[in-house]
Amino acid sequence: MAIPFSPSGKTNPNIVSAPMRYYPRASNSGEIDLDELAEQVSFSCTATPADCYAVILSLVDVVSSSLENGKIVRLGHLGSFQISIKGVGSDTPEAVKAQNVKSASILFRPGRKLKKMLSQLVFVPKKK
Repeated sequence: MAIPFSPSGKTNPNIVSAPMRYYPRASNSGEIDLDELAEQVSFSCTATPADCYAVILSLVDVVSSSLENGKIVRLGHLGSFQISIKGVGSDTPEAVKAQNVKSASILFRPGRKLKKMLSQLVFVPKKK
C-alpha cells in the first residue's frame, strides 16, 4: 500500500522575507479503532475479538504502570516506550529539583519489523 502525501507550505519564521517553501506531508487514509484492531488481531490467532480487546486494554494498563515506575517497556518487534522529561537548567547539580521538570512525554522507538516497514514504504501524491 502506498502512503499518500500532499504539499505543505511553510515560511521561515527567522527570515520573514524568505519565500514560502513546500514540503511533502503524509496524508492519512483513515483510522483504525480498538474494536477493529482487536477483530483483525483475532483473525491471525485463535483468540476471539473480545479476548484480543481485553488483552490490548490490559497491555495499555501494564505499559502505563511500568512507565510510571521509571521502566523502559520493550515490546519486541513492536518497539519500546520510555518517559522523557524537559526542564529548566540549574547552575549546579545540587540545585536540580523536581520543580525544574516542566513537562514529560513518552518516547516510542520502533522495533526492527517497524523500521523495516518504514524503509520499504512507497509514496504517491494524494489524489484531489
